Amino acid sequence: MKKWYVALISVLLFISLIGCQGKNEKPLTFSGKGDQWSAKVTVDSNEDKKENKSIKLNYLGNDLDSVGEFEFKLDAPNGQWGMGAIKLDKEGNFEGESDMNTSEKTSKSDQLVLHIEWNNQSEEIVLENK
Repeated sequence: MKKWYVALISVLLFISLIGCQGKNEKPLTFSGKGDQWSAKVTVDSNEDKKENKSIKLNYLGNDLDSVGEFEFKLDAPNGQWGMGAIKLDKEGNFEGESDMNTSEKTSKSDQLVLHIEWNNQSEEIVLENK
């Protein structure tokens, strides 16, 4: 009888370990660079079709003071996300994040398109998973 309990507990433990592996997916990182900006987007998905997207933007231009307030929009196959009336820090960087419900998860083969507008200028950058 003890052997049967040990076997059952072993099987249940094995099943729980396999089940946990699917829940801990590595976040996806997409990056790209344009003439005036570079960007890195990290997408962390969970099993509830919820994604946390975080973005790091860096202004590459020479006149940081000319940027002022700017806005961005990120287009992904499973939806859009953006922010407006935001400013860079002293080093020319910006970081932001958002939790979103999605109909499907972002995949590593997706391409994200970032649109940035500042001071009557704009740039579009294609971000790819590296």
